[in-house]
Amino acid sequence: MPWARRLVDSFGASVSSTYRTHSQQAELYRRYLAGLTDYPAAPPGQSYHEYGRAFDVVAPWYILRRMGQVWESWGGTWGGHFRDPIHFQA
Repeated sequence: MPWARRLVDSFGASVSSTYRTHSQQAELYRRYLAGLTDYPAAPPGQSYHEYGRAFDVVAPWYILRRMGQVWESWGGTWGGHFRDPIHFQA
C-alpha cells in the first residue's frame, strides 16, 4: 500500500503491525477477549490485516486523529471511529 507508506512517513509515525496470518489473528483475538490487550481485535477471518489491507500505527493521539482525517480523505477507513485509533485500513 504505497498510500499507507506516504501517510506514515508524512507524520513521522511508526508502523507496529501489518499483515497477520489467520493463527496470529486468532491469538490476538484470544488475548483481546481475555482483556490482555489495550485495543480491540477482530475475530479471525474478519480482520483486514489477514488480507494485507490494514496496518497499525504508533503515534500520540493527536497525530493519530489527524492521520485518520487524512486517510479518510483518501478513501480509507480509520479505526478511531470504532475504539481502535491505531488501526487504518483500505
